[in-house]
Amino acid sequence: MIIATATIGLIFLYLTIATFSMLNKARMYPPKKMLKQRISVFGSLAIFFIAVTLLLMRMQ
Repeated sequence: MIIATATIGLIFLYLTIATFSMLNKARMYPPKKMLKQRISVFGSLAIFFIAVTLLLMRMQ
């Protein structure tokens, strides 16, 4: 369970970083507004899953 939540958290962290790196290159497609929205969604999911992982590790 801990490994699964950590893996999901790291995947969302990777997606956040990848989307953030695309932000400089974006002009029209995909729009910057959509990329900023994706960064906020992926970032909040990454923080959530990493926090759940840390809580699960603490409870053991």
